[in-house]
Amino acid sequence: MNIKTAYLGEIEVQSSEIITFTHGIPGFEEETNFVLLPIEEKSMFQILQSVKTEGLAFILTTPFEIIADYNFDLDEATIKALKIDNENDVAVFTIVSLKDTLANSTVNLKAPIILNTTNRQAKQVILDNGKFSIRHKLSTESKKG
Repeated sequence: MNIKTAYLGEIEVQSSEIITFTHGIPGFEEETNFVLLPIEEKSMFQILQSVKTEGLAFILTTPFEIIADYNFDLDEATIKALKIDNENDVAVFTIVSLKDTLANSTVNLKAPIILNTTNRQAKQVILDNGKFSIRHKLSTESKKG
């Protein structure tokens, strides 16, 4: 099927590529189907593009590229909702808030997106953990060297 995207124009996607957020993403509950698109080859960033709404796209990255000790335990409700059987089937992403420069941009470590890579079910979870910020600077000094 063809979809119109915010950043890449009209593209073709396979139904097997669709990621389903059963209850949408907080603030966008009516949006349940998305695809992950590369920004460019070997980039640490990807686009989470709504299948339905051309202008709705989020820039994502993996939090492990940003902070070395990023870890948390998923609650049982999320594990059941996403039908996670094996931790190797889990991908974790964070939403990037782009600012005037990349160094001033931030990532939301407090509310990662959890994806079951096997069944393509996803959910944004809010971590009950004071350790992580919703506006963690995306700067080179925060990465593991």
